[in-house]
Amino acid sequence: MRARLLGMLRRQARDKGRGTGATPDVFEARVYAELAEELPDEDLGEDLADFLEHYEPGSRPGADEEEDEEFVETVRAALERIERR
Repeated sequence: MRARLLGMLRRQARDKGRGTGATPDVFEARVYAELAEELPDEDLGEDLADFLEHYEPGSRPGADEEEDEEFVETVRAALERIERR
């Protein structure tokens, strides 16, 4: 599934990136692709803000509190990159 998602995001970024420059959608696709590479086992959905709003700390199997905080911060940083653009 990870490979399929990455391929889809890369194709989308490539197809939309043709022309005068990268659009916000291309940038967002690039950030999502980077996040998918960094967190290959996570299903984050399409809306990171919604994911963070509904995420319950401690719900990831086998993750301790520190790993959980790092995970949330990684997703939050990706969302902030998208929103700043």
